[in-house]
Amino acid sequence: MEVDLFFKTALIFFLLIFSGFFSCSETALFSLSLLQRERLRKSWNKKAALIDKLLLRPRRLIITILMGNDLVNIAASVIATYLFVSLFGEHGKWFTIAAMTPLTLIFAEVIPKTIGITHNERIAPLISVPLNIFAKLISPLRWFFIKLMDCFMKLSGIEKHKSLPSIMEDDFRDMVDLSYKDGELKIVEKDLVHNVFEFSDTHVFEVMIPKEKIFCIPYDMDIESVIKSVKQNHFSRIPVFKGTIDNITGIFYAKDLLKVVTKKYKGKAKLLPVICRRPYFIKENMKVDEVFYSMKQQRTHIAICLNEQEKVSGLVTLEDILEELFGEIYDEHDPTGAL
Repeated sequence: MEVDLFFKTALIFFLLIFSGFFSCSETALFSLSLLQRERLRKSWNKKAALIDKLLLRPRRLIITILMGNDLVNIAASVIATYLFVSLFGEHGKWFTIAAMTPLTLIFAEVIPKTIGITHNERIAPLISVPLNIFAKLISPLRWFFIKLMDCFMKLSGIEKHKSLPSIMEDDFRDMVDLSYKDGELKIVEKDLVHNVFEFSDTHVFEVMIPKEKIFCIPYDMDIESVIKSVKQNHFSRIPVFKGTIDNITGIFYAKDLLKVVTKKYKGKAKLLPVICRRPYFIKENMKVDEVFYSMKQQRTHIAICLNEQEKVSGLVTLEDILEELFGEIYDEHDPTGAL
């Protein structure tokens, strides 16, 4: 009797350990980030390949783990019920519930899953081999359950989700940083990748030239004064206003001066209203990637930014936007350059 009691008790705890193994495996594998998996490939070459193989088919893996967990939990509960009924008679089933519920919850769920998610990078290589063996052993039974599950999903109108999970931005950034540390990427390439991610999150008001710093000219300025302003300030595109800066009526392109110079206009002639081009207005709260594509479509290099009150708040150029990706862009008029 005592030997039988010891054997059944030991078997229950043995099954709970198995249950804990499956619970730990679930959190350890599914919580691995792309960066952690990349590190595992370098330190655990063969086992990392096995981990990748298991995670390649996540539905198959989760069904394997759940089947293993349920089988050992059911077996442990049956043995515990038989044990307590033999000791306490008909009331033994209540002792089974009272004993197995906290034991299963604590030792087969909470503790193993906590360990699995906390030490996933260390545990994943250790559990990959036994889990893969178990997956092969129950493959016929798993196949039956998958087909049965697919039938129920089809009858209920639920479609199988076939697409692979997308790569998270933080994971991709971490991989880029790791590649830079390993010497696989140059700092310029690393910065460019990070800038691409930040590009879509940046608003126009963050990169625009504020209203107070905009150089613009009045629409009634004579050609002689315009030429002088272009020579002094080296701007190739200049906003033209009428009355106040909040009333920008056009954009003057310095190259359009050639049209004037080739004709015999007098220096005091006021030709800006004739040769200036239509301004392109945008909202200052737009994202820079939206503005970039919009400016490409409009074939313009300069846009006037408006605030919520439809008043001029700044100016943005295609160069300002490109600098968000590639860093400072110098031209022949900048005081310092990349040369």
